[in-house]
Amino acid sequence: MYGIAVSVTACLRGRTRVDVAWNLDTAVTPRFDPADAVGITPGGGKLGTLLGGALDSRLIELASAKPTSGRVVEIELDAIESPAVGVEAGTVVRILMAPADTLPEELWDQLLERQRVTLVAELDGDMVTATTISGDGTAESADSSVVFETGSVLTTWCPRPTLVVMGSGPMAAAVAAAGDFVGCNVQQCTGPDAAIGLAGALSPLDGIVVIGHDIEATGRVLLAAVNSRVGYIGSVGPQSIQAARLDWLAYRGVTDTNRISAPAGIDIGARTPNEVAVSVLAEMIAVRQHPAS
Repeated sequence: MYGIAVSVTACLRGRTRVDVAWNLDTAVTPRFDPADAVGITPGGGKLGTLLGGALDSRLIELASAKPTSGRVVEIELDAIESPAVGVEAGTVVRILMAPADTLPEELWDQLLERQRVTLVAELDGDMVTATTISGDGTAESADSSVVFETGSVLTTWCPRPTLVVMGSGPMAAAVAAAGDFVGCNVQQCTGPDAAIGLAGALSPLDGIVVIGHDIEATGRVLLAAVNSRVGYIGSVGPQSIQAARLDWLAYRGVTDTNRISAPAGIDIGARTPNEVAVSVLAEMIAVRQHPAS
C-alpha cells in the first residue's frame, strides 16, 4: 500500500478514478509482502503489484464495472494463476477492492508518512459500508496483518524499512544481504544516479549506505542523502576515504555532517565484509529505534 500511496494521491488530486485492491488472505500467500496493493485506473492502467500480477486481468475486469463502494471478492485461483502465487489450483483468496475516494483521506496521509496504519472496513455481507482509521499511526511497529471480526475486517499495514546500498563488490553485497536478512526492502545501486533518485523518497525509517573508492560518485550520493529525510546515512571505507568524501562535501558547502556515520557501523572490531555488514545494520537499527532529538 505504501508503494502506491504517491500515485493514488496524485490521482485523487487530479480527480482521476482509481480502484485499490489488497489481499486479505496474507497467511495463504506468504511469499508476498502483506503490505502489497494495486491501483487500477480507467482503461486498465495499473499502479503497483499484487500477488505478482497473477490476478491483474480479474481485478481490471472488476474495476471496469466502476463500483461505487468497496467489496470483498473471493477469487478461486485457476491452473495458470496458482503456480504464479505458489499455491494449489482451486485455492481461494479474498481481495478487498474499493474506489480510492471512498477510503479515509487520512489513510493516504499516514501512508505517505510511512506510518503504521489500521483500516477498519465495516461489512454488510461482502459489501463495505464504511471505512475508518483505527489509532493515530504512532503505535509501535508490528507485522502487517488482517483480522476478520463479526461484520468487519481490520487491515494493518506496517512499512518495511528501505535500505539503499550504493556500490559493488563483496562489501556492498554483504551489506545488501544483511539488510535483506533483517527485513529491509533492499535497493542495491552500482552507480550514483539510481541511488540519488531513490534518496528523495526515503523517510526517517530508511537508510542509505555508500561504498566505493570513487569520491565523486559516493560524494554525490551523500549530498543527496543529507538533503533528504532519510534516517540513517552510512559511509563505509577506511579513514582516508572518509576524509576525502567529507572534503568533497565541504567544498560544496556541506559542513554539517553529523547525520553521516563515517565510518559506518558499530565498533565491534569488524574485519570481514560480513562482519562490517552486521555492524552497519546494527547501527541503522539503533538509529531507527533511538533517533537523535
